Amino acid sequence: MNASTALRVLLTALVTAVFALPAAQASGDRYPGQAQQADGDKPPEFVGGEWSDHFLTPQWIFKTVDTEANRGRLLLKLDEPLHWRQTWTSHFAGGEFFQTEAISDSVRLAPNGTGQYFTTGVYTSTVHDAGKPVDWSASEWTFSGTPDSSQVEYRTGNTPMPDNAWTSWASPGKALLEYLCVYITDTDRGECTTNMSGIDSSRYIQYRAAFDSPDPSSTVALYDIDLLYGTHPVTGTASSVWVSPADLLQWERVIISSTVPVSTALAIDILAADGTVLLQNAGDGDSLAGIDPHTYPAITLRATFTTMDTSLTPDVDMWGVRWSVVTKLYLPVMTHVSS
Repeated sequence: MNASTALRVLLTALVTAVFALPAAQASGDRYPGQAQQADGDKPPEFVGGEWSDHFLTPQWIFKTVDTEANRGRLLLKLDEPLHWRQTWTSHFAGGEFFQTEAISDSVRLAPNGTGQYFTTGVYTSTVHDAGKPVDWSASEWTFSGTPDSSQVEYRTGNTPMPDNAWTSWASPGKALLEYLCVYITDTDRGECTTNMSGIDSSRYIQYRAAFDSPDPSSTVALYDIDLLYGTHPVTGTASSVWVSPADLLQWERVIISSTVPVSTALAIDILAADGTVLLQNAGDGDSLAGIDPHTYPAITLRATFTTMDTSLTPDVDMWGVRWSVVTKLYLPVMTHVSS
């Protein structure tokens, strides 16, 4: 198994382990984090359950139309996904170097003239022109050194040369498993992948890689970087899997975390199995108590995304529901002892 395959196997294992959690939450009778009680203890205090989805795998999405789950976000898909990839020395050569150099199909910390290497350095890329305003959707890169040996930042704008109207340098938001770096010590190689949450849509983009090495006898290299980008359709929908708790007593409330940029809109509805809209345009914390659990023992969430600017999309970081369950009754055991 080569290093790239090993990295992807490890990433898959990590994500698979995390995604066992929503299924366990949906089938349980407790809120996450509450401890199990041993047989014979007093009646348990937990009275509810929860199902939630953080969109780290598409398997929890029941149906989509022009939407997709992408590295921890549910959003409008890219009409025509495009890539800007730099992986050859010639790709890096046009950038700006500070104590770095482009060599051997990579950019790395440069020799300092004493037979050793600089321990810090910065490489700033050329400006990439997407041809029109686009959504910078995701990026991934590979590197050598320790897990913290290279940090990548981005800035965006709508003029060919960076000016005061461009954004400041920034890293994507580092949410759990949405910004994921895996490093394998026996190959001295790492791989990072992230959505570009927090990086503004624009026509132009530039990245900056900062290198840090604790050992002047060895360099740190950035081998390649790949940016995924494009524009979105103007509307799309997505529905969750069916939530059908055991021992359901009452539906409690909605859980939603989302981002809705200007010129976009997001509506999340709660539906019954027959398509009846039980709650329209639900928000985080909205009550579900008005939904009869006997008539509607299973529900689904449906999101409708719209945008007037195809370089922008609303997105959902997490959605779910909570409910209460039938409280189990524990009776004392009566025994009769013959005299």
